Amino acid sequence: MRISTLVIGTVLALALGGCATQSGSSAGRGAEVASPPRATLESEQRRFADLFRGTPVVFEMQVDGSLRVTVPLAFSFDKGRFAVKPPLGAVLDRVARSQRPERTRFLVMAPADPRSKGLLLATERATSARDYMVARGVEATRFSIAASGSGDSVVIVVADPSAH
Repeated sequence: MRISTLVIGTVLALALGGCATQSGSSAGRGAEVASPPRATLESEQRRFADLFRGTPVVFEMQVDGSLRVTVPLAFSFDKGRFAVKPPLGAVLDRVARSQRPERTRFLVMAPADPRSKGLLLATERATSARDYMVARGVEATRFSIAASGSGDSVVIVVADPSAH
């Protein structure tokens, strides 16, 4: 009994110790500890471009300040299917992890298969990519989806609403 009390006391002391305020000239005057600088979409574009260098995935900044991510359809979905393939999943995982704490908005655009005008399949693909990111903690309200009757890539546009 005494050992568990000692362990609990030590854990609480360590936990509360991490909550202590900084000492110094600003202590006691309501000074807040600075949070780490927020990653900009431009810095994320550079980081992602380096991470996916040598792959067909493209990360590029747009004139409006948004980040456009392009993943070839062959690496995104199997023909006639809307389940996310692992290469697209790797991209979505990293974008979701990066943008989860941010206020960014997303537009997910997916095409149907080549020589097909299947807007239903394209919509299911865009929805599937959105749902994949939602399952990784990005709020569903931050997404818009679009379907294309043709095209050869899945496109995700990440926009910072405070930049406009």
